[in-house]
Amino acid sequence: MVASSRLETALGKEMMEHPETDIFRLFHHAVWSPEGAPADSDEILFEDFKTGKTDANTSYVWGTHAFVIPAARRSRVARVFADYRLPTDIALEAANSHGDLKIRVARHNLFYQHERSKQRPDCKIAACISSYKRLTDLQRQIWCMMDQSYPNLHVFAAVKGIPEGTYRRTMLPLFEHFIHEGRLTMRLFPNKNQLSNFLDTVRDLDVSGYDLFAKVDDDDLYGRDYFKSVNNFHLHLPPEFSSFYCGPGGYLGARGGYPFSGNGFFGCFGPTLVFSRDVLEKLMICEQEPHQVPKMSPRLRHAGYGFTEDNFMHMIMMDTGSCNRTRYVQEMSLPMHLVIQTGNASVMRGGLVPGDFQGRNWNISINRDNEEYLMEVLHPQWHDVIRILGNRARRFERDDEADVISVTDEAITLKWDCWGLETFKKREDGVFLLSGSGKRENPSPPSGKKVAVLFMATGRYITFWEEFYAASRQYFLTGHDVHYFLFTDHPEVKTGEDVTLVSKPFYPWPMETLRRFETFLKVQEELQQYDYIYFMNGTLLPVAPIGQEIFPTSRQGLTVTLHPGYYQCHRSAYPYERNGMSRARVLSSEGEYYVAGGFNGGRAEDYLCMCRELADAVRRDLEDGVIAVWHDESHLNKYMIGRRPLVLSPEYLFPETLDFNQKNLMAIKPKAKMIVKDKSLQKHGGHAWVRQQI
Repeated sequence: MVASSRLETALGKEMMEHPETDIFRLFHHAVWSPEGAPADSDEILFEDFKTGKTDANTSYVWGTHAFVIPAARRSRVARVFADYRLPTDIALEAANSHGDLKIRVARHNLFYQHERSKQRPDCKIAACISSYKRLTDLQRQIWCMMDQSYPNLHVFAAVKGIPEGTYRRTMLPLFEHFIHEGRLTMRLFPNKNQLSNFLDTVRDLDVSGYDLFAKVDDDDLYGRDYFKSVNNFHLHLPPEFSSFYCGPGGYLGARGGYPFSGNGFFGCFGPTLVFSRDVLEKLMICEQEPHQVPKMSPRLRHAGYGFTEDNFMHMIMMDTGSCNRTRYVQEMSLPMHLVIQTGNASVMRGGLVPGDFQGRNWNISINRDNEEYLMEVLHPQWHDVIRILGNRARRFERDDEADVISVTDEAITLKWDCWGLETFKKREDGVFLLSGSGKRENPSPPSGKKVAVLFMATGRYITFWEEFYAASRQYFLTGHDVHYFLFTDHPEVKTGEDVTLVSKPFYPWPMETLRRFETFLKVQEELQQYDYIYFMNGTLLPVAPIGQEIFPTSRQGLTVTLHPGYYQCHRSAYPYERNGMSRARVLSSEGEYYVAGGFNGGRAEDYLCMCRELADAVRRDLEDGVIAVWHDESHLNKYMIGRRPLVLSPEYLFPETLDFNQKNLMAIKPKAKMIVKDKSLQKHGGHAWVRQQI
């Protein structure tokens, strides 16, 4: 926009007056046509580059097309490009802000940027939908995707949370014509952690011809030109870049049963993520080898992203290269881009996922024991759906449970708790039919484990023992060798052969609970003979079968239970110990969940190791005159920071009276396996009476 001789003169003068300058930028703000050149009478001036908003009144940031690097400064600029893990234009701005580079920018536009033509052909896009339980939402979403205006699109759907018979009867007939046309790939999978659920959409398929992979939520409303806008945006990006939308958008909610729309800010951008092939390949590696996760990104420290996959995926995107589509969508003035539904139940927060499944799937994992299978079973005496998770199966219409002896795509063999062994074989329609007599020759059921249960009943807590003991023998780990260690100051208590009486004095509140780890270590030699150890609070009462789903893997080591009072609450609400004097202190940046002190355990070696460390931490706190805010529970939560135990839902610690967190707990009430007696109730004597404070 100016003669080269005129520009050369101006730059020579600038380099004489400002020899410290590393880069001279030749534009001031965005110009899309050859207008606005400085007049002949205008002196070509430069000023210090200031970062800020990209409007006509501030230095224009985007682009590295027109700048001059003095020869003496080239190595310095090259080092910045090499050291900054950012796109080059962003690296320049960051380096200038941090003082690593000195940049001066022209006050006039000395060049104009021609609007870019398409630099590569249209992208071939894979729209990936993973849907759990919400069949009606999935059906509507597939129709929506089939109506997209962008033609170079294929939809990959992974259906989860329904039996194969239901899938064949309700889903396939609707969309078989799209499958035959080559526009849709739809398959049924067991439910897994959220990362694996997404990858199931394209698992074992040849997707080498696709450029982009879009994460599509089954329950949101995507505009008809959504993928057209995605393609047009990516034509201006390098092939390895991903994109997302994080900005103003529409929301669809309900009031009094009536739908209404409003505007908000998409802080949660999971439904808008679009991955490059590079990102997809990295996600596949992370799933197969979770120990590689910290190596993939310096921001990721562990593999505990089973239910926080959006944040995990975004971190991988950032390291590979990603851009926010918000500004582009606003400039294009799309009439309807994406509307987020707020009224539908979230998979994790809305109670769609059972608590035992959620506990097993906090981490990225390809362990089949963590997958949820639903199988429609036809028995001569009943027709029902069976849910299989790990080594246990359960009917829907009745609470009959069974050990899973074997499960394949063609047959399942179950050993029912009530009536023995049965084998079911799959028919062509996906329904499993009882095979012959149902008996399998020479069955080899899993061997029973030696389990120690620790129960403290000093003082008036002894009133809870008899009912607990009877209920535990009925429901807790039947089929395994369970032995009880009763810590009490009541030597007259009558016990059976499966109970060891351990003499223990009564400590005033809160020492009774605070020093429990120290108490357990008094019998650590005996406890070392067991496979698993579980502590159960004196007010617990089993009310439903509890099986080996509570056994942690060797990698997990320990089992803990989410606190019902803080179930699905924000981390800021967790009552961690914040006192820096205590060994139980948890920093404000730490903690993913809050566990209760009433039910925990694990593999004997891991549990005793935890008891030793926590007993020492409590002892040192007491020597310093410090008591953690929630006693042993605070120390337990501190110990879990950075560890990946098996996390059980509050169905294993369900409160007898719902005087808190009623909304979040009501969904799991029918599945409660243990209740926590409310000591404040008169029938139990009240808190003060039980604790011998009156």
